[in-house]
Amino acid sequence: MSLIDKVKSAGVVGAGGAGFPTHVKLQARVEWYLGNGAECEPLMHKDRELMTYFPDEVVQGLQLAAAAVGAGRAVIGIKKKNHKAIKALQKACSGTNVKLHFFDDYYPAGDEYEVVHTITGRLIPPQGLPLDVGCVVNNVETLYNLCQADQGKPVTDTFMTITGMVKKPLSTWAPIGMRGKDVLELAGGVTQEPFKVMESGLMMGKVVKDLNQPVVKTTGGLIVLPADHNLMQRYSRTPQQMARIGHSACDQCSYCTELCPRYLLGYDVQPHLVMRSLGFSAMGAELWNKYALLCSQCGLCTLYSCPEALYPREACFDATTDLRKADRGKWDGPRQVKVHATKEYRRVPVKQLMTRLGVTRYEAEAGYVKLDIQPKQVFIPVKQHVGAAARPIVKVGEAVARGQLIAQVPDGALGAAVHCSINGRVVDIMDDMIVIEA
Repeated sequence: MSLIDKVKSAGVVGAGGAGFPTHVKLQARVEWYLGNGAECEPLMHKDRELMTYFPDEVVQGLQLAAAAVGAGRAVIGIKKKNHKAIKALQKACSGTNVKLHFFDDYYPAGDEYEVVHTITGRLIPPQGLPLDVGCVVNNVETLYNLCQADQGKPVTDTFMTITGMVKKPLSTWAPIGMRGKDVLELAGGVTQEPFKVMESGLMMGKVVKDLNQPVVKTTGGLIVLPADHNLMQRYSRTPQQMARIGHSACDQCSYCTELCPRYLLGYDVQPHLVMRSLGFSAMGAELWNKYALLCSQCGLCTLYSCPEALYPREACFDATTDLRKADRGKWDGPRQVKVHATKEYRRVPVKQLMTRLGVTRYEAEAGYVKLDIQPKQVFIPVKQHVGAAARPIVKVGEAVARGQLIAQVPDGALGAAVHCSINGRVVDIMDDMIVIEA
């Protein structure tokens, strides 16, 4: 069986993003294969811990992937500050063709466009992919899973950081389908109520509305903050409230644009111009909405740059959504990209970002802890990836084993296989998930 078939059978998807099926990326022919370990979300340390404790698997996964796509260059991007992880990777890289590239500690160093440019010097075209400049990028957890797939082991767990307002912040493997409230108990539980939880990051993550929601292949972590924390209050506002505040208060200072990472890379993203759309009719707004099309949704404008604490990111999201609905979501501007002359001087240090967010007190080591986790039930979604939902191939009452295929994607459809994460019995099959009891 080829590596592509093994990875497809194992259900490997991009663990650091939207969950794009990895076997599709392995069908490319490129010059560079990049491992993204430039973790930059405040309080998150899962990638650092994975590289520290599983460096051989990460490096081997990268070697396998690079060979599959014919890439002559294989590089892992990692921050200079992660000394233990660097030492572990250097040992694992010894005697291989895998190199390391060191990033400073800024946000968003882990952005795919940033990773490609910083390591290769190449600039992805507007609305393009790394593939357009001869590159493939995978998160380091994806590379670990790729290595496991080569050995016949499917994706059954997700590596995640559990931190913030918990008794024992840590990073660990959690069975896919485990409920959020049970995952928090792995860190000793929450230390204070009322609280709210962010999933996979404070900047680009999302507020967890229901802690019965299960963790999936793309869950990078859970961060617990007080319910009245300023960040949680900001995220609790409705889109209508955000737009009304922006319409009444934006003075067009342009800080959101001047510090925008994509703008500094040379892309025509101008959030301050998009904010003008809040004061126009739908017809007039279209003029300004086009400056949102190349936005990466990193959140720096909303959560750091704006001196009035407005919502330029959300305005960009709404603008892009409106343009796509009107079938105007394709970039038709200049294709040439030139890095801004001041880019290197406008990077936002993560420590400074944490101070602005008001989360410095919650920073913790969150080191890797190996746990023997035996959940009583798991709720495994059949769609944890880009593409079509997988279809259940098991029945209620059927005994299943950890690692067993329980749902597969229709032939010819984009998607990823889903496997059981515990030994047990199928107790329910719903439209969106399979429930298994130990």
